[in-house]
Amino acid sequence: MSANVYSSFADLVGIAAQLVGWRAAVLQAELDGDRHLRAAKAKAILWIAEYGSATEVPDLLGIALRVNEVTDIVHVGNFCAGLAAIPLPIGYYAEEHRLTLRQSPNDDRQPPPPDLEIAFLLFRINGEAAAEVHFVAPGVLHDLEVEVRISRWADGADLLQLKPVTIEPSSSYELPVFEFPRPSDKPPYIMRKTGRALLKYAQHIGARPYEFKYAAWFSPNASEQALAVVGQRTLRLEGIDVTNSPVTGYVHVDSKLLEIRDRLRRYHRQSQDELASVMEVLQPIASLAARSLQDAIFDSSVSEGTFQKALRDELRKAPRIGSKLEEHPRSGAGVMDLSFQGIPIELKYEADRLLTLEDCERFAQQTQSYVVANGKRVGILCVLDNSKKVTPPFPAEDGIRLLSLNDGGSPVHVVVVLIQGNLSRPSDLSRRSASSTGR
Repeated sequence: MSANVYSSFADLVGIAAQLVGWRAAVLQAELDGDRHLRAAKAKAILWIAEYGSATEVPDLLGIALRVNEVTDIVHVGNFCAGLAAIPLPIGYYAEEHRLTLRQSPNDDRQPPPPDLEIAFLLFRINGEAAAEVHFVAPGVLHDLEVEVRISRWADGADLLQLKPVTIEPSSSYELPVFEFPRPSDKPPYIMRKTGRALLKYAQHIGARPYEFKYAAWFSPNASEQALAVVGQRTLRLEGIDVTNSPVTGYVHVDSKLLEIRDRLRRYHRQSQDELASVMEVLQPIASLAARSLQDAIFDSSVSEGTFQKALRDELRKAPRIGSKLEEHPRSGAGVMDLSFQGIPIELKYEADRLLTLEDCERFAQQTQSYVVANGKRVGILCVLDNSKKVTPPFPAEDGIRLLSLNDGGSPVHVVVVLIQGNLSRPSDLSRRSASSTGR
């Protein structure tokens, strides 16, 4: 009984809400505000047809009949007050008595079996525990080992199969199906097996890793299958081949770019398009940082203007950047040096003193301002250290770093690329070293 009363009361509350909406629409001079009143009266007719003859609270029927009398907004308050004043019954449950059958001493029924659980303990790839995202060279066979713990064996089962499930194209990979025959010893069981894994194609640097999830089945299908699968059973495999399919032409620089990409992915703040644009711009900039060491591109005659023109031309040459690169666009209260798909590229130049990556951090807040003004999460800061070098340069990949800036809000990331120019000739370093030792 109580359920029917409260259901009908809830429908009347909905009608009251429709009347309140009509009152608000009239006061705000909305177009066709009477649609709320018409809807309320139509719902009242339906309410009377459904509950009118069966309601256990006559006052509810009386308040429903009053809806048709509402012709002015002053009537709305009276209707709501009348609805709120109607007393409703309090529902309660009778104490439930259950008949318990006492088990006779001769009852041979067995207790239900313990839960059937399969726990994935680990995956090993070529003898190494699989990382959260594991690099696997494409086109090469790799050993894939799985280790699982099985609480007990399924009734009627002869074989346990672990099969990969994925949305990846079946033509792009080969992963093993692990099969374990029924063991003869007592549970629980720790079982291991090794198979061969192959990624057939290399990935683009902007592509997400291959992702596979292993599922478990007992065979034959008629055997018990109510099993729980727990543990880390997902494999994420990176199939980028930086040796045969280089990104910048410098293996260690490529590895650094992949590391930065993976760190940005973990934040899940920037969109996939934004991350792709960042990686697109980083490739020619990082390549330039490496080539500046190999070919001494920036000598003592390079000025700040020359550097900015050289970097702009370098980016323009990239086919997927080209005309999309903007020069000196306005952003917020300032003017950016360069921008690609809204990603700020701030350029700095230093000719008086030797710079480290830590020294470059003082420029990061300016880049951060442009990032925020453009509604992005990532920006790029490129610095040319063109001071006279009296020591050997450091590796190009050591001049690339991801900074995460957080001033109390969501983090903003700045990728810093420090390019080394005005290098000393190796022979000059040898003579300087000899003179310092007195030889």
